Amino acid sequence: MSDLPGRPDIDQLRRQARELLRAAAADEPAALTRIRAFSDRVSLSAAQLAMAREYGFASWPALHAEVERRRAELPAGEGGAGRAETSWSFGGASPIETAVGMLYPGELVAGPGDAVLYASLMPTGPTLAGLALPPPPISSSARAAHGEAMKALAKAIIAALALSDDQGATYALHVEDIQHDARDRRPISLRLGVDAVPIRERGWLELRGQDGSAARLVPSAYPYTRVSRLAPVPDSPAARALSHQALELIGLWFTGADHDAVQRQCSAALGRAAEIQQSGELGAAGDLAGQLARLCAVLTGHGAADGLPRGWSSMMDAADRSDGAWQHLALSVALPQVDEAVVRVDSLVSEPETWRVYLRAEPGWWTYSFDGQRKWPVLSVAAEDDLGGMYLSQFDGSHRRGELEEVTLRFRPRLNPLARALTLTFRGGEQVTLEIRLP
Repeated sequence: MSDLPGRPDIDQLRRQARELLRAAAADEPAALTRIRAFSDRVSLSAAQLAMAREYGFASWPALHAEVERRRAELPAGEGGAGRAETSWSFGGASPIETAVGMLYPGELVAGPGDAVLYASLMPTGPTLAGLALPPPPISSSARAAHGEAMKALAKAIIAALALSDDQGATYALHVEDIQHDARDRRPISLRLGVDAVPIRERGWLELRGQDGSAARLVPSAYPYTRVSRLAPVPDSPAARALSHQALELIGLWFTGADHDAVQRQCSAALGRAAEIQQSGELGAAGDLAGQLARLCAVLTGHGAADGLPRGWSSMMDAADRSDGAWQHLALSVALPQVDEAVVRVDSLVSEPETWRVYLRAEPGWWTYSFDGQRKWPVLSVAAEDDLGGMYLSQFDGSHRRGELEEVTLRFRPRLNPLARALTLTFRGGEQVTLEIRLP
């Protein structure tokens, strides 16, 4: 058994686990022996378990917790205060006019090594020129012109904005990512890198446009949070499949899809439900197929919403809600490892139309098929408030930063202003919940 260093570095331990996995995947005998002493699988979680056991810990999360405890005891400047696993954020700013259009600041999420401002832009006037792509097939020259237009937009955005704080410090901005669907008129999603990193003790950050309009982002509140232990997923795979079908149908309805599209998806979902029901796999959730049929009747205008599960009906009722809750919360919560995913939830921001969660995933957020043609998230994420309201999660972009993938999840419908708590459920082979008390 090895002794854990006096000042362990979790990033270094993660790299060592990946190196052990790569060696085992290359059939190196020593690496295979180390992993197979504790697991029959050759995977990242197996390599992490092997390292944890070699250091005398029952699991990788137990090793991770001990590293965190030791780092927390170190003085500031020696790896203690502001260690790499923490984050803080600023938010709550109102939209501002800029030379390139209306800018909607989201959340500025910061950590010891980097800071990112998430925002969206509704471009106006000449800024729109070149952003629209013609219908397919798209020529290489059209793609090149679109690429040049996006580069010009990035330069214009940086030239149009300035960031400073209440102590007179100024920060440089650079565009890390622009997400724009040229087929619609939705705002352009922006990811702006911030140099240097604002410290969490700042009273406010001010974002200013060229015309003098300005908006202030203030420090986010730290709410009470509670993370559960890992637990088995309660529903059967068949029940989860039908529940997922229902949520996809409600999501389609949310987007304003036409009647024919909803009808086609309902027909496919009901066909799959009939197959599952005949297989007998639903067990105690046998009425789920009937509930799915009632949902399709509601969505296609052939039935009333009576008898739907409370969570489904609450989502549909929320479409008529006039406004959502304004919240911006710093979370900085580490979750137990689920399957091969290590996730830290950084912050939550809620606006009138939607709400988002920013998180980091290691080694990444996606699992790929053998041929690389399909991908799916390593974990599904569900949300429910203390009033029984359910929310749909949707991938809203990611960015690779070193060993981590920074991910944004968007939730619909809008957050109920009367809710006082949210529970996020992260589900893979097992599940873990994060309870968030809302101010």
